[in-house]
Amino acid sequence: MLATSRHHHARVFWALQLGGWTAYAIALMVPWLGRFPISVMWSNKLVIAATGLVTSSVLRLVYRRVAHEGVGLSPLCVMAVAASVVGAVVWNGAASAILGRSLQNDSVLLGALGRTFPRFDGVLYHALVLLTWSLLYLGARHYRALVAERERSLKAESLAREARLLALRYQIGPHFLFNALNAISTLVVTDRKADATATIARLADLLRVSLETPDRGTIPLASELEIVQAYVAVERVRFAGRLQVVIDTDEATLDARVPAMILQPLVENAVRHAVAVRAETTCIRVTSRARRGDIVLSVSDDGPGISESRGFGVGLANIRARLDELYGKDQSFVTGPTPDGGYRAEISISLARTLTVAAVPNVLEAQLV
Repeated sequence: MLATSRHHHARVFWALQLGGWTAYAIALMVPWLGRFPISVMWSNKLVIAATGLVTSSVLRLVYRRVAHEGVGLSPLCVMAVAASVVGAVVWNGAASAILGRSLQNDSVLLGALGRTFPRFDGVLYHALVLLTWSLLYLGARHYRALVAERERSLKAESLAREARLLALRYQIGPHFLFNALNAISTLVVTDRKADATATIARLADLLRVSLETPDRGTIPLASELEIVQAYVAVERVRFAGRLQVVIDTDEATLDARVPAMILQPLVENAVRHAVAVRAETTCIRVTSRARRGDIVLSVSDDGPGISESRGFGVGLANIRARLDELYGKDQSFVTGPTPDGGYRAEISISLARTLTVAAVPNVLEAQLV
């Protein structure tokens, strides 16, 4: 990749270098058209342009060796002025020597062109031309360095962001697995071996589904709801009739992409703080709606509502951090008690940030009882 980029830059430089100095030679001829034969003027101006091309190419080698990335504009300008003056002396001498030697046996041409030498024979003129070339070259080089630095900065920021998302994503797995294994242990201790075996099978299914999701990316809402179903299947073995889950979705939202494993922690939070703390049946409702340009996901329960520990666990903090990383201000995450005494967590994401081109089959329009 790096070698290819260097070859590309070299090709662009030499194309501009040859084209620019050729245009310079033509520009030098224009004021003298009609006064001398074109062949004579072309040979004269071509020598001047060719020696200028060689001189500027040598300056390029000097600049590449001396001008490193990070050098400020002021040192570059000072270096350009000094190098242009030295280069002008060399260019002036080389062009004059070549033209004088090539015409020394032709008194007619030498006399015709002798009047043109003073215009191009001054070091100051050559210095101004080389300074213009140097500023263009160093300016382009400095701009390219700034672009490269910005690309490196953006790449580093992207990698850091990915690392944060990976850390948040991997935090969910051990957290849930710890709770699931505790549940299985409880079933074994209470001699509910059949339930323990069924829970292990459901847990394997859930881990398989979760491992198929991208580590840091998004998945269709329909796939995320499949993860919720798999999780509920595990917990229903543990709580039997005490747990009811209703999934109510807008069909239009099922192809929207949401962060992987974003709803499962909310359902788990409801199970821990509503279902597990009381003997009566608790209903958890999972909904998705399209509302005023947003997709709104909510998980609510009719349990005891707010408690001292609810809302401060790993799951909710993880969700808030992931939403901030992925969507910035184009999202909101609100949790709190409901008017009827339960608890509700609501995620709102700009629908424009979630919709994909390809539609996902509506695999879920179900009620778990």
